[in-house]
Amino acid sequence: MFKPEPSNYLLLADISNESKPTNFWNNHVWTAEELGLKITPGSSETKLYFHKIKPAGLVSWIKKFIFYRTSHNAFSTVAGDLKGIKAFGLFLSKSLPNLININQINEEIITNYYLYLRQQNYQPGLIKKYLLALKIFLDTGNGQNWFNIPCQFISNWIRTADKEIKQIPKFIPDDILRQLNQHFEFLPDPVQRMVLVIQECGLRVSELVSLKFNCLQQDSTGGWFLNFIRSKIKKEDVIPISNELAGVIKAQQDYIRNVFAKKYQYLFCGSERYFKKREVHDFIAKPQIMPSQRFNDYLNWLSKKFNICDSSGVIWHFHSHQFRHTVGTRMINNNVPHHIIQRYLGHSSPTMTSVYAYIMDTTLKKEINDYHNKVVNIAGEVIKSKFPELDNSTDLQWMKKQILGEVLPNGYCALPADFTCSKGNACLQCGDFRTSLEFLDKHKKQRERTLQVLKAAKANNWQRQVQINEEVLKSLNNIINELEQD
Repeated sequence: MFKPEPSNYLLLADISNESKPTNFWNNHVWTAEELGLKITPGSSETKLYFHKIKPAGLVSWIKKFIFYRTSHNAFSTVAGDLKGIKAFGLFLSKSLPNLININQINEEIITNYYLYLRQQNYQPGLIKKYLLALKIFLDTGNGQNWFNIPCQFISNWIRTADKEIKQIPKFIPDDILRQLNQHFEFLPDPVQRMVLVIQECGLRVSELVSLKFNCLQQDSTGGWFLNFIRSKIKKEDVIPISNELAGVIKAQQDYIRNVFAKKYQYLFCGSERYFKKREVHDFIAKPQIMPSQRFNDYLNWLSKKFNICDSSGVIWHFHSHQFRHTVGTRMINNNVPHHIIQRYLGHSSPTMTSVYAYIMDTTLKKEINDYHNKVVNIAGEVIKSKFPELDNSTDLQWMKKQILGEVLPNGYCALPADFTCSKGNACLQCGDFRTSLEFLDKHKKQRERTLQVLKAAKANNWQRQVQINEEVLKSLNNIINELEQD
């Protein structure tokens, strides 16, 4: 049985059935590893600090509470609880420095704490976090019979803060994005690629920094998809991306391959050097995930260096989550159906997606009809995908076609993203051309035009035109014959 150190200020009941040794409880720093908790990728927080908690006697109670919370919560949640309780302890040390017993905390003291938070001009969101942490602390203590402190009334204040929080996404205005893209070449190459990925995909920064090296997938039509882990629900997911972004990711894969060979499993990494005298050092790769805050720091360094300002002339402060809000808002403005946005951003409920709808209240499009098309090349050969689940997902294919706009007038281009097309408009003579049943009518009309052109070319003895159009006609016949079998 562990007994915490005696306190001159507060009384604490014995902690029983604890497996940790006494020196663990006496430590003023606990690590996530000691607590058996995993760290969110990109998080710079790996430790909990107790040495600055006031009043001093509150430390033992908070340690007991935090240890209890670690049994069924993530490290980031526990760290947030600790920050909230520290704020309450700081208030107690200023307003009630002679507090003797924790059960002396009453409704009047807690009410004064709420008024104190309001007087500090804190944002409603921060007030809500502090109140919620305090209520969880008191509810836990009351429920475990550690103490008996009234706290039901805190819920009313939390609801008040909730109403005051404006549920408006903090998207990045187009003018700010334009300024960012004008100057982002001054960022290290790997950071530039991170910016391009988050701008298009709206990933959470923890998802961005923890992308696996082999995160690219391709369907049978040559469309590219990004495979990653949704950080909130710890579930694998895929979303369509443009050919251009696939090329960016391939360039980053080459970078990682050249620097680390096959010893590093992630797409992005950290740097040995960072900032000095407000300048960005050369990026010296190290085999570790980049901290989330470091990515924000790069962006805000760029913002200050090149005076990236909003319409009122204030320097823009970047936060990685703004890109996610920007992607969601852009989709709403482009009349993308809500269920598609929910799927793309990985929202657990439609309510989360509806936050973006304040920009434009629009009528949702009709549900897309379910269909699955056979995909063929110019030889009439059916193309089988390495990832059939990409072809069979109606939502993913809709996103690829409507949002990314990578569809050719009569099919798709399966040319790798890092290659340049050398055939101009001669898709029907290219082995990377793909098409499907939805384009059958267009192919038939083109065959009619080709037959007319071929007839004229033969009549005038235009041998080169005859040769080209005979190749086109052969491809069209192969395609039409195969597609008409369905």
